[in-house]
Amino acid sequence: MVLLVPIAVFLLAITVLHVLTKLWLNRYVRALPPGPRGLPILGNVSDMPKPGVLECHHWFEHKKKYGPISSVTVMGQTIVIINDATIALDLLRDRSGIYSSRPSLTFSGDMVGWRHVTAMMPYSDTWKIHRRNIKKITSTATSLAEFDRIQETETAHFLANLLDAPERLLDHIRHETGCVILKVVYGYDISRYKRDPLVDMAETTVAQFAEASVPGRWTVDTFPFLKYLPNWVPGTGFKKTAQTMSDQLIQCVNQPYAFVKQRMHEERQTPSFLSQSIATIGTDADAEFIHKWTALALYLGGADTTVSALSTFFLAMSLFPNIQVAAQSELDAILGVPPRLPTAEDLPQLPYIEAVVKETFRWHQVAPMGLPHTNTSSDTYSGYHIPQGSIVLANIWAFMHDPSTYRDPFIFRPERFLGPEAEPDPRRHVFGYGRRICPGKHMAERALKATIASTLVVFSIEKEGEVETTFCPGLLSHPSPFKCSIRARSGVHEGVVRGVKERLVAQGDGRGDAEELEGVRW
Repeated sequence: MVLLVPIAVFLLAITVLHVLTKLWLNRYVRALPPGPRGLPILGNVSDMPKPGVLECHHWFEHKKKYGPISSVTVMGQTIVIINDATIALDLLRDRSGIYSSRPSLTFSGDMVGWRHVTAMMPYSDTWKIHRRNIKKITSTATSLAEFDRIQETETAHFLANLLDAPERLLDHIRHETGCVILKVVYGYDISRYKRDPLVDMAETTVAQFAEASVPGRWTVDTFPFLKYLPNWVPGTGFKKTAQTMSDQLIQCVNQPYAFVKQRMHEERQTPSFLSQSIATIGTDADAEFIHKWTALALYLGGADTTVSALSTFFLAMSLFPNIQVAAQSELDAILGVPPRLPTAEDLPQLPYIEAVVKETFRWHQVAPMGLPHTNTSSDTYSGYHIPQGSIVLANIWAFMHDPSTYRDPFIFRPERFLGPEAEPDPRRHVFGYGRRICPGKHMAERALKATIASTLVVFSIEKEGEVETTFCPGLLSHPSPFKCSIRARSGVHEGVVRGVKERLVAQGDGRGDAEELEGVRW
């Protein structure tokens, strides 16, 4: 143990030397984008977002002080902040050849293990394999048709649950979203009448991902040598946190994978992304590793993101009830009165619902700062030098609330996307950029559109008490807890939901696969 202290001192010295070298070299290059003056060696450590503050709001202050592109440097690491939509497209989309990698985050990537998941992997041949595998299920007509079938069933369950217990809105959203994505990825049926262990496990894992992966959140990302300090050293509690998160992540990767393999061995699997991948590619060590992590990536990309977007929709409806009148008028015209629930075939005929979905994406983004990019070679933009390996952050929230682009940006107004003078489509930004654009965006849109349309067909949403428009910080951002009143539009509409529920109950016992999952050895 005594030897560890001089080792840590040596590592600190190496780190300081590395930082000084980078700072010395930067003296001879063109100016970085403007930003606050930093401290010697430490740089702008004190200028990073504080805990509890929305990162997008913190970095938006840079636009007021330094302009549309700015930078900070922490221990020699350059972080470039983009607060202008055009600049984001110029760099991250049009120059995606050099801006498509991800930064290495010591805490999230190395200590927890998130470097293996597709969204956080550096640009590489392995990442390309992940991407191809994911697109097989997210882009083909056959897979999307199967997704629509599952989505319609789970949306019906969601409506039935909402009618019986509207006060548990967030639980129902999480349940519906978990049902859909776990069925698609693993062929897993969740329990209908109690909390499901795989849903709970996956939700915890995703929440930890959002906490672990915010650039600048963890001191060890700034001072990587800290990970080598022994656990008894004061201030190393982050190591225990990382180990807890890592254990959770490993279970979430391996247990559902073992569940699918066991079912395939017994020849009773439900067709899914993972079972098809195993059947077509095989299970040698390399393939197995890819199967596990691409499966988790699909869940990560489709679960918590949809929960956030749907929560934002319900918050918006409680604050802007007039939107429901226009949406329900369109739905009634297409679906008739007495109504029926919409199908995938109906959705293209609902332009106002399409606009509601776009406005949900714009009004508050699932990932307000997007996922961090890094450039694989040095670049110059508007005379500013962007060193190789910079962390590049796009403030998507700022783009979506720019009054020069979106009139009254804090008002939820779907009409802004209709007509000949429609405002820019937010999907150019909210799903990412260039080679890193979200491969599951079509599924995300379909899920959101189906649930929103079905909800507004049968329910009216009103605010309950005073509702504040606040959102939680983190890589993935959700509305702060709020209450709203959800009621059937009429007795006829309640009858539609009751009838759907009766048919669903007749189709199965709702026990799901939880007991079998818990018995799987991995």
